[in-house]
Amino acid sequence: METLKTAVIGTGNMGQHHVRVYSEISDLVGVADMNEARARQLAEKYGCSAYKDYNEMLGKEKPDCVTIAVPTAFHAKVGLEALKKANCLMEKPIAATVHEAEALIRASNSHKLMVGHIERFNPAVNYLKNHIEKNGQRLLGVDTMRLGIAPPANPTTGVILDLAIHDIDLVRYLSGEEATSCDVMTKSFGLTPFEDHAHIFIKTQNTASSVVANWATPRKIRHMYAALSDSFVYLNYITQEVIAYHKASGFDVLKEEGPMEHVKLEKQEPLRLELEEFLACVKEDRDPLTTGEDATKTLELALRIKGMS
Repeated sequence: METLKTAVIGTGNMGQHHVRVYSEISDLVGVADMNEARARQLAEKYGCSAYKDYNEMLGKEKPDCVTIAVPTAFHAKVGLEALKKANCLMEKPIAATVHEAEALIRASNSHKLMVGHIERFNPAVNYLKNHIEKNGQRLLGVDTMRLGIAPPANPTTGVILDLAIHDIDLVRYLSGEEATSCDVMTKSFGLTPFEDHAHIFIKTQNTASSVVANWATPRKIRHMYAALSDSFVYLNYITQEVIAYHKASGFDVLKEEGPMEHVKLEKQEPLRLELEEFLACVKEDRDPLTTGEDATKTLELALRIKGMS
């Protein structure tokens, strides 16, 4: 099967990693960034061409697949132009508004549109998803904690759309249900013009979950605790450690703790798995795991929560 030509628009915190991975799994032909020095530095490192104007790059290099990793406020503008010429992976969230997200979906009639909800590709999350579906487990709820050391250098939004949206998406993904109600408490510590801390509560038909996110702690923490009908699962997004606590059987089920299992997983880079899925869905002409429609539902819920703060 032919090797696809790839490119990256926006080479900041996440974009630079897309450049690295594409250089390993595809024919990386170009990077574009308003910061010409940064684009040139990455281009020299990974053996591709550098551009300041992404439209010039799209026209000259003619990539099959493009990652768009610009600030969220520019997702719609860049995406609407890029989708005319290439398949696009949009970093999360899909857009700044639902209206913009819907415009991107309409523009993707001739090219694929995938959205980078990267935690769906985390092996620890995949274990939990399979554990629920293959073992007939019923998800009761999840409690997540996503804490960071500092906000982005030039934030354009608060922690809800920047950090918490990962876990908001996972509540939908793992439960397979949409929110019936939600609530939030937020706090600004003056680190950004937006909320710096959020404690979110999400209820679906069969689950009740909470999401805590901030960028004001001295340690980077990414944890999830999942309560299921017959087990309890702890996972660490960063180390991909998973511990499953199973219910005791027989007469001991109501009076003793059940056995604990340290689940052995092969540690893999979620971004690489995500980009491999993107390239595969283009080659196989199928829908990606994270479609524009699905990502828009996550955005809609996140904006609903943000509007309550």
